[in-house]
Amino acid sequence: MQMTQTSINYGRILYELSVSPEAVSKTQEILEKSPRLCTALESPLVSLQEKESLIARIFPKEMKSFLIVVCKYGHAPLWQEIFQAYQEYKNQQQKILNAVLYYVAKPTEQQQQGIRKFLCGRYRTQDAAIEMIEDKSLVGGFILRVNDQEYDYSLKGRINALQQKLIWR
Repeated sequence: MQMTQTSINYGRILYELSVSPEAVSKTQEILEKSPRLCTALESPLVSLQEKESLIARIFPKEMKSFLIVVCKYGHAPLWQEIFQAYQEYKNQQQKILNAVLYYVAKPTEQQQQGIRKFLCGRYRTQDAAIEMIEDKSLVGGFILRVNDQEYDYSLKGRINALQQKLIWR
């Protein structure tokens, strides 16, 4: 998911407020499970006082001021991006590498540990947070994306590479 600079800024601010990860997680869970609540908080037709009342009754105390500010400036539709930016910034501060693994068949726990070990050694980090996304179009294998680098071990990627070699001959 591509994030806006606004979401990245909110994510960093949320981290720097030293709100407990449990409160952030609980808030994210509430928003994910309550689409009607999200609609109310995102709607310009609902007054700020009504939104503040909802926030005061539903969310963890540590998160209330942050949520009110987000609603006040009309950035409530960015919830998902804000939480993603928070998690990525938190991982970065704790020396945890963010990676995305696209796969056809979900790797076993042992394979995931091997990928983690490879990433930690390659990027000299303490751990790696790997987001797993199923992608049947790869035909087989996987693609691992880390920052601006991509490790393509997919069957689709190998077929494309072979085609390129044949075209150049």
